[in-house]
Amino acid sequence: MKKIVIVGSGLSGLSCAYHLKKNGINSSIYDQSHKIGGRIFSENIDGFICDNGFQILLNNYEEVKKILDYKDLNMKYFESGAKIYTDSKILKVYNPVFYPIKSLKSDFNQIFSYSDYFNVIKTLFIKNQMSTKQYLTHSFSKSANKLFFEPFFKGVFLDDNLKNDFTFFKKLFVKFAFGKAGLPKNGMQELVKQIKNKSKIENINFNMKLKNISNNIAFFQNGEKVSFDYIVLALPIETINFLFNLNLNIEYNTNSTFYITSEKNVLEKALLLVPQKKYTINSIQCLSNVSSNYSHNNESLYSISSNDCNVKEETIIKEFIKITKIKQNDMKLIKSFRIKKALHKNIYKIDKKDNVYFCGDWQIEPSIDGALKSGRLIADQIINSSKI
Repeated sequence: MKKIVIVGSGLSGLSCAYHLKKNGINSSIYDQSHKIGGRIFSENIDGFICDNGFQILLNNYEEVKKILDYKDLNMKYFESGAKIYTDSKILKVYNPVFYPIKSLKSDFNQIFSYSDYFNVIKTLFIKNQMSTKQYLTHSFSKSANKLFFEPFFKGVFLDDNLKNDFTFFKKLFVKFAFGKAGLPKNGMQELVKQIKNKSKIENINFNMKLKNISNNIAFFQNGEKVSFDYIVLALPIETINFLFNLNLNIEYNTNSTFYITSEKNVLEKALLLVPQKKYTINSIQCLSNVSSNYSHNNESLYSISSNDCNVKEETIIKEFIKITKIKQNDMKLIKSFRIKKALHKNIYKIDKKDNVYFCGDWQIEPSIDGALKSGRLIADQIINSSKI
């Protein structure tokens, strides 16, 4: 049996290990961190679960289904739709796929025109070369874009300019329209834990930062050397760019997520969009209303998301107070994540070099599904190799 080494234990590396193991091929994982999961992790802060940035899991991700049963994750779901904050009132919309009666009684007609309804259906079937911003501007009314589509997808893509291509937008448009967004009962870390358990990986080595590769040997910064027949680099694109001197111009979208606790409960299970540009907050959500396990003492845990990774905490708190009407004495900021490299802006196609393979969401799309798919495709290449 050939010796296969995987460097990186994020979703793509774990997915690769899972699909190899499923086909009877063992692998060893090496990671520079002290834990698995890469960017997917959760911290316990004073009994509250704080995910690394505002992350959600859609219940119709095909790659997740190839590895896990959603029931095992004990998923808890947001209300499908959104609340929309304006200075005069809060509008409410429901997804008509799941709430046909409620949607008729909601504020749909204050947001969407009749032509918007037609173009929503049209979006499901067309192909386009425009950017997401261009398509939305071309296809939907000003009120629909300003109040719903732009703030919603700015939060999804972490891009205020929505420059990503239409194909990725359409995929997620369909996923959100016909699926539900939720959280594992005990936080996003459960996704990582269960993939690891499903993979039955026995050999995981931590605090192993890759230095270089030469003659089928991986050299790590702690001085260790590991020989291999095949190596999979499930690493961020900037790390691969550095290791192989690719001279790629890599750009990222950023995100800041702030966690606030309060005895006041004001949002139910809906996502609250904040569309006005005078606010740096993009959305607010009460995670403990979705999964009570996110809070340990019946207090509410709020997640506040902004695409500005440099925004001041005082600004976020001031806006949070104004929007939610929760007084400063009734709330406490317990954790903030500032992620300068949240989602890569472009896709990078890097072919394998001899027996060195590359995988990561940067090859497919910046999403959970993209990371898992990338790992599976590399595993398939190794499985199908005549050398195994």
